[in-house]
Amino acid sequence: MRYVLFLIAVGLTGAFGWHLYGDSLASVKSEPKEKQADVAAVDVVRVSRRPIAERIELVGSLEPVSEVEIRSRLSGYLESVPFDVGDSVKEGQTVIELDDASTRELVTRAAAAEQVAEAQLKAQVAREGQALREVERLRELAISGVSTTQQIEEAESALLVSKAESELERARLAEAKADLERSRLALNEMQISTPISGFVAERNVDVGDLARGEDILMRIVDLSTIRTVVNVVERDYGKIRLGESATITVDGIANRQFTGRIVRQAPVLDPTTRTARVMIEIANEDSLLKPGMHGRVVITVSRLKDALAVPASAVFGPTGGQFLYTVDEATSVALKQPVSVGFRDGELIQVLTGLKENSLVVTLGGRLISDGAAVDFGELPKVRPAFEISANRQVQAASVGE
Repeated sequence: MRYVLFLIAVGLTGAFGWHLYGDSLASVKSEPKEKQADVAAVDVVRVSRRPIAERIELVGSLEPVSEVEIRSRLSGYLESVPFDVGDSVKEGQTVIELDDASTRELVTRAAAAEQVAEAQLKAQVAREGQALREVERLRELAISGVSTTQQIEEAESALLVSKAESELERARLAEAKADLERSRLALNEMQISTPISGFVAERNVDVGDLARGEDILMRIVDLSTIRTVVNVVERDYGKIRLGESATITVDGIANRQFTGRIVRQAPVLDPTTRTARVMIEIANEDSLLKPGMHGRVVITVSRLKDALAVPASAVFGPTGGQFLYTVDEATSVALKQPVSVGFRDGELIQVLTGLKENSLVVTLGGRLISDGAAVDFGELPKVRPAFEISANRQVQAASVGE
């Protein structure tokens, strides 16, 4: 009896469980889950017209316009090196002095030799004058028949010899003067001066070192004007004009811009890199810019007073296939809008076609939505300056067909 009751209980339990399973399955089939749409946070701007400029951004290393390497034309030991690295020097100031004792002795000897040559020339000139007077006296005596032709010829020959000896003495005097001048120049070379004003950038010698002609003793740079050479690509080469201004910034000097001027433009392009060298000079009155610094150069090549422009982050796609997303305020739908663009001004890019003024454009989060996505950006903000980014709008996007 107990066994029969057990079987009846098991049967009733199984039937009840099967009934519950069927109801659950039917409930699952009749009530499908509602697919939840993804929510993406994006930023938008309201587009308006504004001035915009086309700028070319380049980089280059700064270098001095004028610098000089100090060398010695003569060999000698250094007696004085009064300036060191970083010191300021003026044009014509002596920066290196060599031991000049032996050179001074040469100058003294050359001056004495010049005096001897002058005295010898004076004596010879006197002898030449005496020979000339002797010829004139014999010619006068010849008129009265006292002197003979032979005597006159001998006197004239002596005069010619005397004149030749006078020329020789003049040549010796000139040679003595030249020797003296060379000695004085050599003495001047013992004191080496700088041909430019600037700062000592490099010093390679100390007092007592031997200076030789091939050695660079010191390097001086003029920092009043700095230049940078940048490489301009082929598509921008024709936009560059001599005399145009450029803005330069360097990493080592914060919150400071320097103005330069284009002074040189290479007439040919490098066939390998398809770039041309352009030289820019920069006024550096306070000497803040230093050679070797990394300069960021911006050249403004054209300006527009009234252009439709959007942040560059709003535009997607390759050249010729670019697009952006606008928001239809009436239907709350994001629309993919093909556009053609012009030049770029920093973080802004000019839109030539495909966009109307006052449109709402998605600037951040555009990669998370698609054409036709439903959006919910809440209450529209009041009219604000162009390109002011709205604060934390929530856009609910549901792709078409989902």
